[in-house]
Amino acid sequence: MSGDQVQFVLVQGVMQVPVLLVLVVGLILVAARRDRLSRLAKGLAVAGCGVLLIGVLANVAWLALIPTLLRTDPSATEFGVINAGIALVLNLCQAVGLGLLIGGVLAGGIRPPVAAGQPVAMR
Repeated sequence: MSGDQVQFVLVQGVMQVPVLLVLVVGLILVAARRDRLSRLAKGLAVAGCGVLLIGVLANVAWLALIPTLLRTDPSATEFGVINAGIALVLNLCQAVGLGLLIGGVLAGGIRPPVAAGQPVAMR
């Protein structure tokens, strides 16, 4: 990779840091509240954050590959088709991840706290 390509990849990666931080903090918060979330809500939230995290990392990888792909001198049509296909997959990742997160919010969310000495109902 040339210096320009490395710089391009670093800039694109740095631009994704806020999204990565939000997703990682989201996973940490779900883990920290695991005793208060229903099993379904917790599972959907973790899956949603995971899918979104994979999508962001795949986006950075795609952006890193663009300069290499362009060096192979594809036609504008070839590049457009490849880019559209990748964009479709990345957008589907985002839609699925957001849908899972929304499902987690709507899945019963928070369990009431259990008082000391009371039996715990398993869900």
